[in-house]
Amino acid sequence: MMRSSKGNWGRYGLQAFGISVLGPLLFYLINPIIEHFKGNRDAVAYTKTYVSQWDSIKIVLPTNLYDFSSGEIPRRTKVLTGDGKQKQRIYASFEQYYITQYKKYFKIIWIVGGIDEIVGHYQRRHDAAGIQCRLMRPNMVLSVYVNRKQWKDKSYGTIEKPMPVFLHRIISGDDIEERNKFALWRDSLQPGGRFVDFYLPPKAVQRMRNTPDSVNYKFAEYYLRYLLPEDEFERLFEEE
Repeated sequence: MMRSSKGNWGRYGLQAFGISVLGPLLFYLINPIIEHFKGNRDAVAYTKTYVSQWDSIKIVLPTNLYDFSSGEIPRRTKVLTGDGKQKQRIYASFEQYYITQYKKYFKIIWIVGGIDEIVGHYQRRHDAAGIQCRLMRPNMVLSVYVNRKQWKDKSYGTIEKPMPVFLHRIISGDDIEERNKFALWRDSLQPGGRFVDFYLPPKAVQRMRNTPDSVNYKFAEYYLRYLLPEDEFERLFEEE
């Protein structure tokens, strides 16, 4: 009985070691390989072609920007990649609206997590796209990039299949100055506190109102690889 008991404890010990040490180690080693092959890797090579077909158009966001009565959820997120410890995730953030001037549904796409960052108050670093997508306001006028092939495709623009666009420039309608004044006032009540995250220095303000083309290029790359269905990819580039 003693031998059997010792044998059981030995097996339990090996199992515990495998679960607590070997399991996480194996996941840590394999996960980068899995992440490397995720999505449509062939689509990345078409990013330049996709971006070369962009046109800039002006849209006006609806007055009832956050009206949930229709059952729609204007803002959504989707995790695209992440390391084994989940310390660094890259995810897509969407804002979807019905734009009356075009009678189409639009989906503004941002890629959040390590693509572009800004330096805020007290030298704090923040993800630029993560802040920019939260600056959308009713009746805001935007310049957005749209792929002309998708624009001419009548299957796009419905609530189920909205037109994918990328924010080029905030033309008017933001409340950044008001937010900054309020953030500085709150910071005066609690110097160096968590409220300073909302303050945007001049360079950050400029970045919020103008997305560099190099950043939108990276957004397009992630869109083609992780978000565009493969059948849509083949349809979009079948003549290329």
